[in-house]
Amino acid sequence: MPVIRTARPTPAPAEPAVPRLEHVVAFRFSAADRSPSPGDPQPYVDHLRALHRAAGSPDPTVELAWLTEGARVSYHDMVRVVVERMRARLDDVDLVVTVDASPDCRHQSFPACLLGAALPGDPLVLGISEQGVAGPFTALRLAQDQLRAGLRRRALVLVVEQSTLPPGSFAGPVQDVAVALLLGNGPGPGPRLERPEVGITGRGLEAAPAPPASTDAHLCAGVWLTLADQWAGPGGPPYDPEGRLVVADRDPVLPYACRAALTRTAPLGQPDALPQVTAWPVLEPVA
Repeated sequence: MPVIRTARPTPAPAEPAVPRLEHVVAFRFSAADRSPSPGDPQPYVDHLRALHRAAGSPDPTVELAWLTEGARVSYHDMVRVVVERMRARLDDVDLVVTVDASPDCRHQSFPACLLGAALPGDPLVLGISEQGVAGPFTALRLAQDQLRAGLRRRALVLVVEQSTLPPGSFAGPVQDVAVALLLGNGPGPGPRLERPEVGITGRGLEAAPAPPASTDAHLCAGVWLTLADQWAGPGGPPYDPEGRLVVADRDPVLPYACRAALTRTAPLGQPDALPQVTAWPVLEPVA
């Protein structure tokens, strides 16, 4: 059940902290990452039936091959793998925000709780779901506010997407993926993160462009997968000549247009390239 917890009493800093993006790491999963005991799928099936019955839409559980024969890598499986591979970097994390765009095929509990329990200390745990493209930007906005105010030292934002979805799901992901974004405050490596912006572009399908064919249907994690791959590349992210990079995305269904600006703190010296990582060809300025 939801829990409301007060923030730890922390003296306000003399100057606002400067949140930084320390690491961006992409994870791509296969059936080999699935737990040997994935749990009973019936609660998930019952949940889907109830949702579609209330909406008057066709029952997607008449045939269950998509669930029983698919990869069925749950968000819990992803969390376990992420913690195993990143354990050395997570010691000081005191804020955890998970982001997903669709319900977990392991329907019994929330992955954010598992992630919080797997980390040392007692991190504040938050979960954001079903905001589409805006989810990761909202999570980064929350983390940036907490770090800037000096209420937290380091934050982990974990974006997860799974391919185990009922037939008819809009542009379902073609692969099980996760992107871990580690943030810290104060001096250190990594670009500064300005407060992300989430803007409203209009109402309904007519307000958003058709998704390009190159997105591979990763509507929630897609632009962050691109950033993670560039982060791990030999040249790093493509900052502009002034050392700035804008990560921008726009939802094809929900009326959201989002952007987050990064400013490199290291000396300029990398080859210049496109200054924007975006999943859509055009993005109007967000007020």
